[in-house]
Amino acid sequence: MPYQRQSVSLELDTDVTHECYLHHTRDAHLIGILAFSKPSFTLQWGDLEYFRRRCDEFSVMPFPDCINAIIVDIRDVACFLDQDVPVIPWRLAEEECPIRLIVPHDRLEFYTSIFEPTWLSSDLDSAIQELREFMDMLVH
Repeated sequence: MPYQRQSVSLELDTDVTHECYLHHTRDAHLIGILAFSKPSFTLQWGDLEYFRRRCDEFSVMPFPDCINAIIVDIRDVACFLDQDVPVIPWRLAEEECPIRLIVPHDRLEFYTSIFEPTWLSSDLDSAIQELREFMDMLVH
């Protein structure tokens, strides 16, 4: 007698999307750039899980090495995020790797009260430059 099984899906019911980029510094460090987009103003469980999964998998993916720093761009997320939204990969936080959050300029003050203020920026190029200078500190 076969055991009953119920088919399930690992897909999430969410309108969150993402794009991934890599930036190589002069000294061959990898900076991962993860840009999220969410057009609606309400957060649901599927949205939170999508953020968590994409951040965690991006932080451990070998390209051929894992990334050494991350920039998470949430400028195209319509709703306001709080400290419970998992946009910081656990591996990078535990290893104290450089992290930057790119937020809309008009929400910079709001996010300063939620995330580490030194992580925040409203300009992607400035964030890349800061991380490059920090990671490539040795003079050749």
